[in-house]
Formats: sequence, structure tokens, C-alpha cells
Amino acid sequence: MGKPQQLKGESRRSNARAALHDSWHLVTLPFIKAIMSRPARRTYIVVGLMITISSGVGLGVMAKDTLDQYRPSLSNPVVILNTKNIGTTITDRNGEVLFRGFGAIERHNISLQQMPSSLVDATLATEDPSFYSHPGFSVRGMARAAYHDIRHTDKVQGGSTITQQLVKNTLLTNEKSFTRKFKELVLSVEMERRYSKDEILQMYLNTIYYGQGSYGVEAAAINYFRKPVEQLTISESALLAGLPQSPSRYDPTINKEGAELRRDYVLSRMAENGNLTQQQVASAKSETITTYPREVVVKAPHFVFWVLNQLRSQYGQETIERGGITVKTSLDYQKQVEAERIVREQVAKLAGNNVSNAGLVSLDPSSGEVISMVGSVDYYNSNFGSVNTTLAQLQPGSSFKPIAYAAAFSKGWNGATQVDDKPMRVPQDNGTVYEPRNYDGTFRGPVLLRRALANSLNIPAIEVLKHANIDSTITLAHQLGVQEPSLTERNRYGLSLVLGGGEVRPIDMASVYASFANNGLSVEPQAINQVKDKFGATITKTKVAPKTQSVDPRVAYMITNILSDNEARKEEFGANSPLQLSRPAAAKTGTTDDYRDNWTVGYTPDLVTAVWVGNNDNSAMNNVSGVDGAAPIWKEYMETALASAPVRDFAIPAGVAFARICPQDGGIASPNDPNAINEVFLAEAMPTKPCGSAGTVTPPATPVLQATATTPAAPTNPKPAPTAPQVAATPRPPEEPGRGGGSLPPGGDPGPGSGEGGAPPPISGG
Repeated sequence: MGKPQQLKGESRRSNARAALHDSWHLVTLPFIKAIMSRPARRTYIVVGLMITISSGVGLGVMAKDTLDQYRPSLSNPVVILNTKNIGTTITDRNGEVLFRGFGAIERHNISLQQMPSSLVDATLATEDPSFYSHPGFSVRGMARAAYHDIRHTDKVQGGSTITQQLVKNTLLTNEKSFTRKFKELVLSVEMERRYSKDEILQMYLNTIYYGQGSYGVEAAAINYFRKPVEQLTISESALLAGLPQSPSRYDPTINKEGAELRRDYVLSRMAENGNLTQQQVASAKSETITTYPREVVVKAPHFVFWVLNQLRSQYGQETIERGGITVKTSLDYQKQVEAERIVREQVAKLAGNNVSNAGLVSLDPSSGEVISMVGSVDYYNSNFGSVNTTLAQLQPGSSFKPIAYAAAFSKGWNGATQVDDKPMRVPQDNGTVYEPRNYDGTFRGPVLLRRALANSLNIPAIEVLKHANIDSTITLAHQLGVQEPSLTERNRYGLSLVLGGGEVRPIDMASVYASFANNGLSVEPQAINQVKDKFGATITKTKVAPKTQSVDPRVAYMITNILSDNEARKEEFGANSPLQLSRPAAAKTGTTDDYRDNWTVGYTPDLVTAVWVGNNDNSAMNNVSGVDGAAPIWKEYMETALASAPVRDFAIPAGVAFARICPQDGGIASPNDPNAINEVFLAEAMPTKPCGSAGTVTPPATPVLQATATTPAAPTNPKPAPTAPQVAATPRPPEEPGRGGGSLPPGGDPGPGSGEGGAPPPISGG
């Protein structure tokens, strides 16, 4: 039984050997001879050449397409340096950076000669020792990097030259692909053809990322060491040169030990390259380096977020986030700093009177440019700080009165018009009776309108509104600068409108008073002066609205003349109130009922400022009127902001005339009357009747603009008066621009006792 099985096994093996022999000689060997034959070899060569040529043609086409695509960028160093700029940078009018956001970075382009040789040597020794000899790429470096990538070693190998890194950092992405690497090589060779080695190195050092938001050596030196790059020591230069390989790993503000080890490595490389002696290396390694974390600050935050809202509506969110735009604004940051300080200090002084907040907005009356904007005492106050009170709807108190007076003057009245200051009862639709009173609770009988406006008397102001008409007054308010939605529900307002019963924004009241300063020419507030794209091209869309003649220039001057008359307001404000500046100025205060808010709005020919003081929760202050709360802020800011400006008086328009009148009834005073006062009139409506006669001549309802002015007496200087509103704060996080407005309590017609015509307060003032 065993022998037959053995024979069968041998037979199978024999058959297998025979089959293998046959397949080798009959199939495999003939196939090998065939594929190795001369005709076959010729075929392979042809196919190989075709593949090589096709690949070469393909790469050539790709190279041409790459050069065509990037040629415009390569031809301009400015484009190379800014191609990857994103986000938005906002500056003040003088270039002071207020905000960098959405990835915007600080850029400096300094020459190679401004950089210390130690930094240049450290960079070359670490990043590309053969920089000045290679054609833009290094075969050895790429092979070394590929070897370590294949072996998966822990060694970090920079296979790219400085030229390749510049191309990748400025023109390409960080994608790891053959296509991207091929483009990098093509563009590197082309860049070497177009630019000198020094030019390439300069562009590289001005664009490379050093961590902490620092692009370029100048930004890195300032951020880490608080000094310009030209002042760096050898040790500091070596530390910076070591950062680009891994900015987060070697960040000296986070990993000081790691940063110093990396610095020491760079110093050793410099010694190997012959840049330093061993003694210099030892000295540099022993140097203790002090570094600082990056400061991220938004300056003038209320203003910045207001500007961002405007940019968003004009350019869209994509441009804000990805456009790399630079926005020059109207703000003067030096004046802004002073405004913030003054507001903060005054609120602190009034803390014991239940005062927690204030706002200030200042404009150039000739252009509408916003010079300062303080939306609250502290933007970062978690309760109300982010609400911008200068954009909030607030009751202006008696600071609204000049608008009604201007409307009445346009209908024939003037500062010599006489009205009766006496108790008044006005029935209301709800069955109540409106009984306004003056701020001090007294009635003066017949008074001239100059005295009434200068001293902020309420009963005469209501008579003025009756003559002017509520609808005409609201129309004029809008023409002068009050923007919708303020005062749009016209049927909501009664006679208390003239005492501040309608909500308006402080920035709009600044616009109104700017119109008075401009002799009736209205301007809109402007914040954006210029917008440039990431390449420096101007793309400004903001168009300055044309000035409009909102009121007769002579009427505007009549208001200015009264508001700048310090002598006329002495009755209520005293001779040395904070409404008086060291130069000609016009101003008005305002205080709402129960001391809930107070205002001061005033101007010179060069600057107009509106100030609000109060509490965002609408609580009443303790005996703080406009002259006590807002006026000191207004005065100090105006004096500070105008300190270097020449003193100018208000321009007198053609068509006005001056006359000396008696203060009792507005008649022409006798030449020797010691009590006579100066009054301004439309030239064609000069009074003719003497004191004690049956009244003065009423000017025509439609003034003649071309009348010739007589030589007037110089107007005196004035200041602001009080009125206030409140803001309900709904804070937003500082990093979210938001709307910047803030909501207010319902407000509306305050009814009896509102404005400066309420029950007699425990203190006097306007």
C-alpha cells in the first residue's frame, strides 16, 4: 500500500517539472526575447519619448499659465507685499491706528539698510545660507527635506529657499500638492529674474510672520521688544530670526526657555557661517532678553464701531473681513483722548449726585467731520458702557429752544420782540391742564426774546413755539440736522416740544448747532475721509452731502448773537458760568424733568460740541442741571481742543443791521441811555419807534436775503445750558460692532413740569 502512493507522488512532481519546462521554453522565453528585441526596444524608446515630451509640454503649459496668472503681481513689489492682506484697519485723521480687525495686520516696509546686519546674517544662516548663490531653489535642500519626509523623522527640514518662502507667503497657499510646489518653483525662478537678491531679501523680511500678529521685522521688533528693528541687539536679532520656523512654539512671551534654546541654535549657525566669533556668541547667549506680549486695543471704540456699521452698509461684510482695506477717519485721536479724560473726571466728581454716565460728540461745523466721540464714560462697563449715547434718542430739554426761536425769527420775530412771561394754562386732550413754569419758578411779565432765550425762560419759549407753529418747527429741525426717525410722529408733540419733549440724538443736535455756526448752511456728520484697498488704491464711496441753506443766514446769525451774549444770560447763569470761553462762543444748556438728563450744546466758528450727562437706567440725578453737569465738560473740552486754533469771531452775513434798544420794550434807545442794549435785525426791518411807544416794527415774514448790513458791534462770547435724557443700556460685547445706538425709555410729551419749566427746583440754573 505504501509503494503505490509514493509512485503517484513522484509522477505528479515529474508532470509539474515538465509543465514548467514547457511553459518556460514555449511561452516565457519567447516573450522575453520578443520584448527585448531590437524592434521592441525601438518601440519603448518612442513611447518613452512621447511620454517625456507630453509631460514636458504639459509642464510647459502649466508654467506658462502660472506666469500669465501671476505676472501682474510679480511686476509690482507693492502688490507682492500686500496680496494677502485681509480685514480692516481704521485710523484717525493723522494716521493713528484705532482698530485692526478681522485678521488685519500691522505692515511696515523698511529698507534692508535700516535693518541691523545681525538680523540679516541670522536670517540667512538659519533659513537659507546659500541664498546669494542659488537660482531661486535648492536641489540639495529639497532632496534633504524629501528624505526626512519619507523617513518620517522628527527633524524639521526647510527645503524651501527664502525666494520660495516669499512666493508661498505672498502669492500662493500652504496647500501640499505637486501643482502648488511646481508653481512655487516657476514663480521663484521668475522672481529671481525680475529682482535683485537684496530686493527679494528685503521683501521677505518685511512679510514673514513672526507670531503675535507680527508680519515683518519692524512689526515684530515693536511688538516683542517695544523698539524699532534698527535698535535690536545681536541676541534679539537671533531670537527673531528663529521664530518663523514655528512662531507659536518659540514665542518668547509663552515659552521663554524654548525661545532661548532656539536663539542659541541661531547664534551657533551664525558662528558656523563666519558671522560671529565664539566670544560674540557667548556674550549674546548670556544676554537676558525682555519681551512683551502683544497689545490689542481698540481706541475710541464707540466711534470705531459706528464707522464699522457705515462701512458694512457701504462696502458689505465681505470687504470688511477679506478686503484688507485701510480707512482714514475724521477723528482727531489726541482730542479724543482729552475728551475721554474730561468726561471721565467730571462724572467721577458728580458720582455723589447719582451721576454715572456722560457722552460727548464734537464736529467741525464747516464740514461735519466728527472730531471726537465719547459714547459713554467707559465702553467696557458691563452694565451700559457699550451703548453709544451720542447716537441714542434722548430728550434735549431747553437745548431745543433755539430751533423754535429760529422758526419764529423766520416768521418775523427777533430778539427785540416782546412777549409776556406770565402763568399759562393749556387744556390737554386727556382732560388735564398743562401749566408750564420757568426753571426758577418766577414770572417776569413782559420780556424781550433776547432775554428769554439767553436765560432759558420757558413761558416765552412756548409763546415763541405758538408763533412759529409746531409743524414748521419740526420741519426746520429736520432741515437743520435732526435725522429720522427723530420727531417723525408729528401728532405726538404739543407745546412742550420747545422744552425738549421730543427725543433727538446728541449727534443731531451737534449738527443743528453746526448749522447755526455756518450761518444756516447744514452739513451731515462725516466720519469716513478715505478708504483704500489692500494695494493702496482709493475706493472711497462716502460722498460728502452738499451743504444746504436750511435757514436764512441772517436768522442763524440772530440765534448765534443771542447764544453768545454772556451779558444777556447773567440773570440766570451769572457772569462767570462755564458757558463762557476765552474766545467768542455760543451755547445753550438743557435739563429735563427731575434732573434725569442734562445737556450743553455750543459752538465757535471752528468747533461744535454736544454733551449729555445722566444715567442709562433713567434714574434722576441729585440737583444736577446742565450748567452743573454737562457745561463743565463742554467748557474744558472746547478750551482744550481749540487751544492752538486762532481766535475767530462769528462772520456777520450781509443783510443784518444793529441798533441800540431799551430792554423794556425793544424800542430805539436814546443815545445817552446807559441801560440800552445792542440788538441785531434784518436790515429791512429795523425798529423805528422809540422806547415807551406802542411797540416795535414787526419784520416781514419773508426776509430779503440781499439786504446790506450795517457795521455791527462785536458780539460777546457765550456758553451752553442744560437739558437731559436717559438711555436704557443693552450692552454688547466689545468685539461685536453692533449698532452703536442704544435704546431709550418711551419718553414722549413729558407733560406738565417737563423741560426747564417744571416745578421750581431746589437750585437755580438753566
